[in-house]
Parts: sequence; C-alpha cells; structure tokens
Amino acid sequence: MSILEIDELSVAFDTEGEIVTVVDRVSFDLEAGETLGVVGESGCGKSVTALSIMGLLPKPAGRIQGGDIRFKGESLPSLAPERMRDIRGNRIAMIFQEPMTALNPVQRIGRQLAETYLLHQPDLDADLIHRRCLGLLDQVGIPAPEQRLTEYPHQLSGGMRQRVMIAMALASKPDILIADEPTTALDVTIQAQILELLRDLQRETGMAIIFITHDLGVIAELCSRAVVMYAGRMAEQAPIRPLFAGPLHPYTRGLLASIPRLEDEPKTVLTTIPGVVPGIDELPSGCRFANRCPHVKDLCNREAPELVVGEPGHRVACHRWREIDA
Repeated sequence: MSILEIDELSVAFDTEGEIVTVVDRVSFDLEAGETLGVVGESGCGKSVTALSIMGLLPKPAGRIQGGDIRFKGESLPSLAPERMRDIRGNRIAMIFQEPMTALNPVQRIGRQLAETYLLHQPDLDADLIHRRCLGLLDQVGIPAPEQRLTEYPHQLSGGMRQRVMIAMALASKPDILIADEPTTALDVTIQAQILELLRDLQRETGMAIIFITHDLGVIAELCSRAVVMYAGRMAEQAPIRPLFAGPLHPYTRGLLASIPRLEDEPKTVLTTIPGVVPGIDELPSGCRFANRCPHVKDLCNREAPELVVGEPGHRVACHRWREIDA
C-alpha cells in the first residue's frame, strides 16, 4: 500500500524576474516499510523534491507549480500551515546532508532533541522527555548518552552529529524518513555504520525511507527500488536488480559504467559521461540528456520523452530505449 504518492510534481523558482522549472513532472510512490532510492548528479532536483514533500521550499522564490503530493491520501500542498506542522517532523521526518548546519550550534544536544517532544507532545513532563532523549541516543548507538545531552554540536564528531540527527528524526516514530545524502560528508567506515544503523532502525520501526544520494553503491546496498533523475526530470525507475542488471536509459548506463571495478586493470582511465549538465537557465525543450547521449537523434532534440513502461515495474523516459543494445 502506498503511503506517499508524488504525482506529476513540478517545482519552479523565481530567479531575477525569470521563472525556472527545476523539477519537471516527477512521479513516484512509496510503499509502507520500503526503502526507495533517489539518485542523480548534483542539481538534478533530488533535494528540491524532498523539500517539496516537507513543505520547506524557500519562500517566496520557490513554489510548487503543478502536480500533487499525497500522504495517506491527504494532499500536502493544500494543507493549512498548522496541519502541515503536525505532519512535518512528526509523521514525515528528514535527515539533512550536513548536520553541523542543521543543528543549532548554540543549543545543547539535549535541548534540541527535546524540541521534537515539546512541539508534537507538549503534555509530556520533563523527566519523561529526558528519559526518552537518553533512549534515543542509546538507540542510535551513541556512547555515554547522559554526557552527550549536555554537549554542543561542535563537541561531537561528524558521525556522532549524524546519529543525533537520526535520533531527532526518530523521536516521533515517523511513518516516513527522508535521508538527504546523510553519509556524504563522512568517511567510508562511518558511512557503513550509518547505513547499517538505518537498516536496523527500519527493521525495528517499520518506517519507510526515501534515501537521496549520488552514490549508486549505497543505492544497491540499501534500497529495494530506485528513481534516477537528471536535470530535474525522471530518467528511469525500477526495482534494484533489474536496474543494475539491465538499465534502459543511456544516462543510467553511463552512471553504472563509470563505477570502478576490482577486476579493472590498475591505472587505466576511468569511464566518464562526456559533456556537462545543462544549467537551469538553458534547459532544452527536448530530452535533457540529449547533449551528452551517444544515441541522440533529431527527435530527442525536438521532443521531451514521456515515461513509459519497459517491463513490469520498470519505467524509462527515452525515445530510443528499445533500439539500444543491452
């Protein structure tokens, strides 16, 4: 059963008098207890999509231009601000990419953890909130939780700060957790620990996760389905195994081909996707990957491809996907 449905979502920003669409007709759903990956290069619209779900687009520049976001059948963009505040951080929580900027540098960890309870469960007494905060830090694997509650963010390591962010997100036992590149700023060992923690917490709580990243390795390890985005549009959507075994979009194929492999000969040139992503003020009217695609034809430059079903559960936005050899 889908608990979140993104239907033809378009998001636009005002930039010096010009309105630019940065997310263009994105559609996907999220099942209860599922982990869905959203992958793509920087600037492809991953984080803007997440901020749209949370109702956190910067105002007045950013706005939802079209489409809908439904949480358990309730349209989030049309909700009154009071109702949206009930859902944000309570039923849908988010972990941000850089915890040092997401955490308040002049507030102790304990105070920041308690804010979730004070906002969404104001009837709880201070002793119970304190015990729950200790339990949260213990749940996410932070040692000496009593001491950590009295410390400031700068006194913690990057991995510790990210665990605090996860604890804050879990405080209200949300139905959905959005993780926006939560391991990008961490070293490989800590990344693995955070991913394992999220997997364990999901098993314990049954929450659904939207995991936003540019790392296909993380997607393969953590997610059951993935959405591939490019320049604000969806390129491909599929379960993980079919996506890695038989990608249909040239962009997805390029991403997979660029991953270094152990069997590759040492010191050989890495495979790359030629060209650059078009800027938001110069997005083409046709396929947005056309200027980098090795299979481009005139049709690709003239018309934007629609998202079509390639195989059951596998959708792709490419005019020529049937003609490209696997």
